[in-house]
Amino acid sequence: MTESEYFRASLKEITMLKKWFVGILITIVVVFVVTGVYLFSIIESGPDEPQEAKSIVHQVEFSNHATQAVNWLNSLYQENNIPSLSVAVGVNGKLVWSGVIGHADLNKKILADSETQYRIGSVSKSITASAVMRMSEKGLIDINAPFKHYVNDFSAGKTEYTIKQLLTHQAGIRHYNPGFSELFNSKEYTSTREAAAIVENDPLLFSPGAGFNYTTYGYTVLSLAMESAYSLPFEQIVVSEVLSPADMTATHLEKANKGEDEHLAAPYLLMGDTLIDAPDDNVSNKYAGGGYVSTPIDLVKFGNTLLGNDFLSAPAKDVLWTAVPLVNGEMNSESYALGFRVGQDEFGKFVHHGGKSNGGYSFLIIYPDTGVVIAFASNMAPAEGGFDRLEKAKQLARVFIIESPEK
Repeated sequence: MTESEYFRASLKEITMLKKWFVGILITIVVVFVVTGVYLFSIIESGPDEPQEAKSIVHQVEFSNHATQAVNWLNSLYQENNIPSLSVAVGVNGKLVWSGVIGHADLNKKILADSETQYRIGSVSKSITASAVMRMSEKGLIDINAPFKHYVNDFSAGKTEYTIKQLLTHQAGIRHYNPGFSELFNSKEYTSTREAAAIVENDPLLFSPGAGFNYTTYGYTVLSLAMESAYSLPFEQIVVSEVLSPADMTATHLEKANKGEDEHLAAPYLLMGDTLIDAPDDNVSNKYAGGGYVSTPIDLVKFGNTLLGNDFLSAPAKDVLWTAVPLVNGEMNSESYALGFRVGQDEFGKFVHHGGKSNGGYSFLIIYPDTGVVIAFASNMAPAEGGFDRLEKAKQLARVFIIESPEK
């Protein structure tokens, strides 16, 4: 079951209550079987006046691309009842264009700008996997080694899976249980070990390598091995191996005890045509697989850094971006590599990952052959469906690939 399918299943109880959302209400009480009572504020479906996109051309030779890019941004924003939408584009290692439209906070009428941060959800997995590959190149971790080589006190007898199988969702570890207690977590986990214990005593869904099961908790378990191999907390590992080398100054873990971040967009859920405040969510159970906040500009920096020659060697990137078959030789159902999905179109190979979190909808796509990187994020998660992020990203990529001034 995919991330989106789990999200939809967990929000099923909310969607059954859509009949209550008539007109503009002030508040609505939704009773959840698992987690009790949440109080949501109803948000007006959109701003009082049409919003104007902010467009920034970072490289003058791409000025002619801005018009088409802004049209893409306006169209996506207007068609999907999005509070705010931010996007950035990189070409051949440079940030060339960025744009943003809408409100970072509808209640406070705060407009989004290029510094607005968003919950990037499972795009966090791409960051974590890249940190692992950096560790691998330094000889700090062997991705083909068993997990128990690094953590020998974790559920003895059930840890025959390898680091690579954790990275590729082939270890057999489960994803969130249906319901709200895990997807909308309220508990503060004070250590990676404590968070990994959520699945420690659960049976594996299949023998490692014999199946594919997309799992954020698999990345929580993975981060436990990273800490053991590096002898540092997970957060510091990622800062050292990814965020600092890529100059991702606006990217960090979302900490419950950190206080209100002035740049973090207020999160919303889209219920049919109605936006509601997203429920409180503590992401300490899923830092490695879904706990980061970032900006599209920072994500483009990440993509540009991956495309460079200094961050990872060509062989390491080949491992990172090659989809991994199951032990029977069949390709996994999502063409999943190590923290990235892999695709092919008329412009060559591309790698990508999306994030759908509690009040966040994000996407990153990288075209290694053309050097184009597209990243976008919003502060809205659709309860059902949602626009096709991959197709929308490819639409924008075509503008910068076909009409690149270097073509």
